[in-house]
Amino acid sequence: MAWIGEGFAGKVICKEAERLKPAAVVLGTRYRGWIQCVLKGSVSEYCFHHCKIAPIIVVPGKEVGEQYIPAEPRLAKS
Repeated sequence: MAWIGEGFAGKVICKEAERLKPAAVVLGTRYRGWIQCVLKGSVSEYCFHHCKIAPIIVVPGKEVGEQYIPAEPRLAKS
């Protein structure tokens, strides 16, 4: 199914997900880093916090040529 919407992508995706009621919303991310996500925001970040349907966010790994960043930051052992 293809559909073209207008507006902020995150809001449009969440609104359509609520209307269509899928089992999940699958999104991709380039994972620019947490500082850029906080400053600029991202569609996947918006959907993670605002969609009523479960979002599944796919993060690229090392095989794509990007540095792997764990989902939860870990503290260094002292």
